[in-house]
Amino acid sequence: MSLEIWIALAAANFIASLVPGQNAALIGSSTARSGLPGGSFAMVGILAAELIWSVAALVIALGARELSPTLWTELQIGSGIVLLALGLHTLRAAPVDAIDVGRAPRRARVAAHGLWIGLANPMALVFFLSLFPAFVPVNATAPDLGMLVFYASAVVASSAAGLVPYVIASNALAKGGLAVPLQISCSGMLVLLGGLVLLRLTL
Repeated sequence: MSLEIWIALAAANFIASLVPGQNAALIGSSTARSGLPGGSFAMVGILAAELIWSVAALVIALGARELSPTLWTELQIGSGIVLLALGLHTLRAAPVDAIDVGRAPRRARVAAHGLWIGLANPMALVFFLSLFPAFVPVNATAPDLGMLVFYASAVVASSAAGLVPYVIASNALAKGGLAVPLQISCSGMLVLLGGLVLLRLTL
């Protein structure tokens, strides 16, 4: 373990986290409904999922086990369904400025949405499986707690750095009176991504 490896891993993941996708879409829709706290707690849930995926990928990358093709297909189907469900749910929900504040989603619930949408993205596991071997030492045969914390912290820190701009931008749009268009566009993106996942499995 070295600081150079940590920085290289963090830089690679940071670049990937800047690409718009379901994480940015959920942050946008959560911010539109609940303001800055909503987007922030959605990000917390997403980062928790990234931590889980990165630890799982590191264990697998070190040869602990291989993924079952059947399990992989089930994960893909599940991810598509969750994306569709969350997108449709947020499309039907009114933004926070159109309802009573007391009816806005609880922060724990928003964080749970972030966790589930992060876990519903098994491609994150594929990304980390392709990323970790480039940085993990060849002679590392079994992950210990220190190694897991070391590499996982690089992923979580760089993902947070990549998602914070989306939280800030979404909050600015919501405050500028664009909460409804923001929620519709971001929720629609979730529906589209979920549909593409399921469509790909049928081709």
